[in-house]
Amino acid sequence: MKLRNHLKTRKFRNDERGVTMVLMAIAMVSLLAMVALAIDITTLYVAQSQTQSAADAAALAGAKMFVTSGFTSVQTAGPPPVLQSDVCQNGGPGNSAAANRQAEAAAAQNNVAGQAATIQTIACDFAQPGNPRITVTVQRTALPTFFARIWNGAASNVTATATAEAYNASGLNAPIQVESVKPWLVPNCDPTHTAAGITNPNCVVAGGQSSYFIDPATGAVANGGQFIGRTITFQRTNLGSSPKPPSITAEGYYPIDIPINPPTAACPDTGAVSCNQVGGDNYRDNIACASKFRFSCGDAVGIGQNVTIYNAGGTDSRTRQGVDCLIHGDPGGGILGAGQDAFTPTGGGPPITISAGYNNPNPTLAAGSPLLNISRSDSVVTVPVYDGGTYDGGTNLFCSLPGPVCSPTATIRGFLQLGITQSAGGADQFAAVILNAVGCNPGASGNPVSGGDISAIPVRLIHN
Repeated sequence: MKLRNHLKTRKFRNDERGVTMVLMAIAMVSLLAMVALAIDITTLYVAQSQTQSAADAAALAGAKMFVTSGFTSVQTAGPPPVLQSDVCQNGGPGNSAAANRQAEAAAAQNNVAGQAATIQTIACDFAQPGNPRITVTVQRTALPTFFARIWNGAASNVTATATAEAYNASGLNAPIQVESVKPWLVPNCDPTHTAAGITNPNCVVAGGQSSYFIDPATGAVANGGQFIGRTITFQRTNLGSSPKPPSITAEGYYPIDIPINPPTAACPDTGAVSCNQVGGDNYRDNIACASKFRFSCGDAVGIGQNVTIYNAGGTDSRTRQGVDCLIHGDPGGGILGAGQDAFTPTGGGPPITISAGYNNPNPTLAAGSPLLNISRSDSVVTVPVYDGGTYDGGTNLFCSLPGPVCSPTATIRGFLQLGITQSAGGADQFAAVILNAVGCNPGASGNPVSGGDISAIPVRLIHN
């Protein structure tokens, strides 16, 4: 009897141990499943974040091409013609349009789970004239999951979408505010075009009066932006002279004294190409460096203002030195092919492509020079545009024609975006392609739209 009870008790204990082991096995499997789920969810979460970053970068790079190509100022309706398909095309990867190529290049610079991100689709939105949008979808397929393989789980995919916009506020009720403006005050005189009824009386050229860059009544880009894509030589106007462009290939400017704000100015290293004199002169540094001083629509330049005109002394060598440093041109090179990035208009107008020069500070781009097209360049700058008229170095007055009617200040009416192609000799000259323009609506109010450090036309993410 005792032996039978003992055997029953032993059998019960063995059964109990068996149940416990089964429960422990189930618990371990459940715990392993939870660990697998947690690790794979984290992997997917990180991959999703990386994919979104890639989509954001691709959309911004594509939108930048709307600006540097000149498309935001020149639409299909006006000469020179710019086809939307030249700038952006709907579809998958491999399209030849400028924005598509730059979006793909930017996406490829971002890794998702150890592999370069790839474009799935690109959609272009031209419904708002002057403010084109690009939507980029990035996908990472066959994302590896580790512990979930135990359950024969399929490989996962992650997708992210971002939309970016190039916002040209010309003629709209939004004021403009711009940083890193270069110290060249350019008159509102388009030397490439004359037409009856739309000329600036302050700008006289051979055979008539020059047209406007910016329509002063509305702030809109004048004449369909016919000047976009034109290469123009900018040369200093002597004090007491009117900055009337002497020919259709030249434009005058006044050198201006902009507060450089040394604590916040971003300057190149003095060891960089042609930059050994950075730090010794405000005018030269305002060319070579990125000052945080902000220009706004309607600002006054002249007597008693934060920004004044240089009314004495030469600036020719400083202009050349500052430009060579800015564009990474070989010392004293001056000519095209001296190491700086190149700007190539299509058929004399937009869209405009940028190719890396062999002195480009990005060694990857420089090594591929001149075959690589890029979406930004240190040679892209912004300059302020004023009404036009003569600055009298003796009395420090702007005098408009006819009359003259004089005022101690000039008013900022807009901004030009330039791609500097070369410095010139000892006459305060530099050559540049006009990439874009933005005007100031006299009735604009409210919070200003801030341009980036190289453009008066902001590029921004509008949906994420």
